[in-house]
Amino acid sequence: MKIFATIFICVNVFCVSMISAQELVPVGLKKQLLVDDYVIAEKQNITRELGKPQKKGVVMAPSVPTDFHPTKQFTNGLPQTGGYWEFSRRLSVVWNDNRECYQMLYRAYAENTTAYAESKDGINWTKPLISEDGKSNLISFRGKTSGTFYESSFMIDPTVPWGHPEKYKAPYNPGNTMCALAYSADGKHWTGYNGGKPATGRAADTYNQILWDPIANRYMFLTRTDLAAMGGLKESRSSRIMVHDKGNDILNHPTAWKTITVINVDHPGNEVTKAGVPLYQMESMCVWPYENIYFGLMHVLTTGDLTGSEGSVVVADPDKRPDADVLDFYLGTSRDAKNFDKSWIYAKNPFVPRGPDYSFDKGMLQPSSEIITRGDEHLIYYTGQYSQHHSPDAAKKESGKVGLAILPLDRFISQGAGDKLGTITTKPFVLEANTLQVNVDAGDGRFYAEILDADGKPIPGFTVNEARIFGGVDQLRLEPWWKGQKDLSSLEGKSIRLKFYLKNAKIYAFQIKK
Repeated sequence: MKIFATIFICVNVFCVSMISAQELVPVGLKKQLLVDDYVIAEKQNITRELGKPQKKGVVMAPSVPTDFHPTKQFTNGLPQTGGYWEFSRRLSVVWNDNRECYQMLYRAYAENTTAYAESKDGINWTKPLISEDGKSNLISFRGKTSGTFYESSFMIDPTVPWGHPEKYKAPYNPGNTMCALAYSADGKHWTGYNGGKPATGRAADTYNQILWDPIANRYMFLTRTDLAAMGGLKESRSSRIMVHDKGNDILNHPTAWKTITVINVDHPGNEVTKAGVPLYQMESMCVWPYENIYFGLMHVLTTGDLTGSEGSVVVADPDKRPDADVLDFYLGTSRDAKNFDKSWIYAKNPFVPRGPDYSFDKGMLQPSSEIITRGDEHLIYYTGQYSQHHSPDAAKKESGKVGLAILPLDRFISQGAGDKLGTITTKPFVLEANTLQVNVDAGDGRFYAEILDADGKPIPGFTVNEARIFGGVDQLRLEPWWKGQKDLSSLEGKSIRLKFYLKNAKIYAFQIKK
């Protein structure tokens, strides 16, 4: 009986330990962005709100002959008649920390051309003559300057050293609406994987993206795909996410891609067009992994009479057109790269909104394939189009420029309270360091924190009555403290919960640091 009792006790202790281990959130020293409730156990009087990047205006516009339609007449490098043709509809900007400069791929005068630009400050851009003939900034591929390397984005691969032939990787449309892959040592001169043949099937006529996923240690590959007709009024679009299926060896296995999910808008209203296809479609999408979260940069098309008409529908007055046949930029988040939060789409709350009437980004706004983080800011480059999707008037107005929007560090989505006191309690986790930092905006309110044990009981010395109340603060790395407790050294190694108190304040993230 004693042996049985001992075994019974041990089994119960083991089970309790297992349950406790399963309940603990792996916080560690990683920053916890409060974009969802992943680390949150309970909250009261709290509302989730999308961040608001600030537009800084146009940073690049057509300026060299190859930025314009080739049928225009030029004087001193500028068109005599004016008018642009979908300049910079696709855009990809990366930060080169080796040369300390920004690099850009962009669509030049039309769909089948990709050009190169670079900048030291991200504002003033040059367009080096990098083509094989030395006469333009167009990407030369297979001996041509157009028609073989377009609808492209690029990435700088963190898994290989600078100077490596495959340091840069890019997907592109080789002219058959399928998607091929290429590599480069400098981002300017490219060699095709798979002998330049496609790496995957249709479709490749919007954004295409390849990226390294540091969360799951794998290459990811995104292209558009079809849900219905392959073009025309009944076309229905979505994006597919693929991962490499042969040990990340793209050189020897360029076609080894496995689809893990297809991303649709799946709007709960189920609205359709007169042609019977979804009113809201995922025209294309890119993924940006950041702080253990997959951010979906979603380009959502609101379809209308122009979409699929191939320019056959006349727009009577482009300045007074309906809000249809437009592209909006929405932000989605995911923990597994398969299931993305689309609530901001359903709320019609774009991350960077299109501009007002007569603005360069009135009709379509699409971000770069990735967001760039420099210092305490996120730089969001985007292309703005005046004209609508498939508008026949694209050549009659300035239909493309590059804009920039800036967001303070980590302020993508907040959890906040208004006039009524709100609280957020985290799930339990093991405290692995002694300093708590929070990204909080309490400029018009107040904020304070309490430390609880794993069962939710306040820990003496760190209770709400001993907490320092912060008012009128707006900080990216605020360090809470308590009377007689300047840090959390006495709690290291223990399982704790955090409880945040907010009034007219917002919290974006927290981090445990040494």
